[in-house]
Amino acid sequence: MRSLSVWCVASLALASAACGDDGPVLPSGLPGPMPGVYMDFGPAPEGDRFRALIGFPTRDVPGLEAAIDAMYDPGNPDAFRKYMSVETWMERHAPSESDVAAVEAWLTGHKMEIRRRSRNRLLIEFAGTVEQFNTAFDVELRDFERENPSAGGKPLRTFGALDPLRPPQNIIDLTSGVIAVDVPADTNPLAAEGGSIETALPEEQERGFTPAQIAHAYGLDKLHEGGHLGQGVKLGVVVGATFKTRDLQSFWRTFGVSRDNPEVVVTADPISTRYVETTLDTQWSGVMAPKADVIAYEGPDARTLSILYAWNEAIAAGEVSVLSTSFAHREETEAAPIQQQYHAASRMGAALGMTIVVAGGDSGRPDVPSSSPYVTSVGGTLLELGADGEVAREVAWSRSGSGRSRAFKTPSWQEAVVTDAQGTRAVSDVALNASPDATYWLYYLGEWERRGGTSFAAPVFAGIMASVNSYRIAQGKPVAGWLNKTLYERQEVQAAFRDITEGKTTGDEYTQGFSAGPGWDYPTGWGAPLADKLAEALP
Repeated sequence: MRSLSVWCVASLALASAACGDDGPVLPSGLPGPMPGVYMDFGPAPEGDRFRALIGFPTRDVPGLEAAIDAMYDPGNPDAFRKYMSVETWMERHAPSESDVAAVEAWLTGHKMEIRRRSRNRLLIEFAGTVEQFNTAFDVELRDFERENPSAGGKPLRTFGALDPLRPPQNIIDLTSGVIAVDVPADTNPLAAEGGSIETALPEEQERGFTPAQIAHAYGLDKLHEGGHLGQGVKLGVVVGATFKTRDLQSFWRTFGVSRDNPEVVVTADPISTRYVETTLDTQWSGVMAPKADVIAYEGPDARTLSILYAWNEAIAAGEVSVLSTSFAHREETEAAPIQQQYHAASRMGAALGMTIVVAGGDSGRPDVPSSSPYVTSVGGTLLELGADGEVAREVAWSRSGSGRSRAFKTPSWQEAVVTDAQGTRAVSDVALNASPDATYWLYYLGEWERRGGTSFAAPVFAGIMASVNSYRIAQGKPVAGWLNKTLYERQEVQAAFRDITEGKTTGDEYTQGFSAGPGWDYPTGWGAPLADKLAEALP
C-alpha cells in the first residue's frame, strides 16, 4: 500500500481531490520527497513541536467571481469600479463562524493550541507536538529538508509526509485542507539596529541603476513632475522578517527622497531577524511612490507558512490599494492547497479593489503566487540606457519567470491572446528590468550593494501603480484595482506598455524556454510599463 499512498499525496499537489482505498482524505500542503527540493530523513521525533495552517473555503465562489467580473467591466456602469468593502465580503463570502469554531474545538480537543485566526476566517494557525498532529490526522510527520530558495542558503528543516491525512469526515467537510506544516519560528530577540544614516553612493566604475534612471525609463518621472507621487495612496509590501530603518533612510535620502518610515504590521510571531529581500522590496516600492504611505506586513521568516499568512492578513485588512511581494517559490514545489489559498486571498483583493503585483521569479518558470489569475505577474527584462539616459534597448531576460501554470485554467480574458491550447493560465503579464547584468542599487546592513532579479521589478511596478492611483484620485476616479482583465481586454491599455520583441528565456529540463515577440509573450507579457500613458489609458 505504500506506493499507492505516495501517489495519493502526489495527486493532491495537483488537485484537492480525495483518493486512496481507505476512505476520504484531507487536502494537504505537506510535501512528499522531490529530488533536489525536498529530502526525507525519516520519522520526525514525536516530542518536536510544529506550527501549521488549516484553511477554510470561500463561500459562494461563483457569485464572488461574477461580482468581480462586473466590477471590472466598463460596459456595466452599475457595477464598474464599485468595489466591495471588507464588511460586505465577510457577510457574503467568509467561512461561517460556526464552521471555524468547530474545527478549533476539534484541534484543542487533541491538545493542540490555536495560535491565531485570520481576519477573514480563511486560515487558522495552530501548534503542538508531532505526536499530537500524528494522532489527530492519522499520519506520520517526516523530518524533511527543503532546498533554500535563497541562492547559497543552507537547506531548511521542515515537515513532510508519505501518506495522506485522514481526520474525521466532519473535519474534511468543513475545511479546505491543512495548508502548511513547519518547524516553529525563531524566538530569539531582534538585535538592535546600530549604525547610522549614510547618504553617499560608493565611487564605482560600474554603477547600478538609480531610482531616477528607472523612473525615466518607465515614464514615471512624467507622473511625478505632474505632482502624482503616491499621495493619498496606501502601498503594502508582504515580507518575511524585517529591515533596518536606517538602511531604508540611507537609501531614500541618498536619492533625494524624504519620507517617514513604513508602518509595520507584525502578522504572527515576533520578528527576530532582517532580510535583504525585505529591505529592497521596501526601499524600491517606497522610492517609486515617495508620498505614498507604505505598510510592511511582516511574517516571522520567509517560509511558506509565514508569507502565506502575512499575505492573507494584508489583503483581509483591506487598507491598501496596491500590494506587492517578491517572496515566492517555484510553482511545482508548492502543493495545490498552498496555491489555492494564495489564490483565494488574491481573489478577495480583487473584490476590494487592490492591484496585486508579484515577482514572476528568476527560474524561467512560473512561481507562486504570481500564477494566480488575480495577481499581475511581473517578469524580467534587460534594460540598457544610452549616454543620454534614454532607453537604448530592452530585451527579455533569460531567467524571467514565465510559462504555463500547473494550477489554474486559462482565464476567459486570456483565451483570445494565448492561443497555444494548453488550457492553463500563462505568465508573465508585464515586465521590467531584472537582469543581473543591469543591476539596481540597494542599501543593506550598512553597505551599498548592486543586485538584479524580478525581486526589484515587482516593487518598482508596485510604486508605479501607487503613483497611477495618485493620478486617478486627483482626477476623481476610483483606484485601478485588479489589472489583468483590463490589461488583456483593452488595446489602449496594452498600448501603454513598451512592447519587448527581442530576447528569450533559457530552457532546461522543466521548460522549453520562450522567445519575446510582437504583442503579448511569455517572458515579458505586454511589455514594460510607461507610467504616464498607463495613468491616462486605464478606464
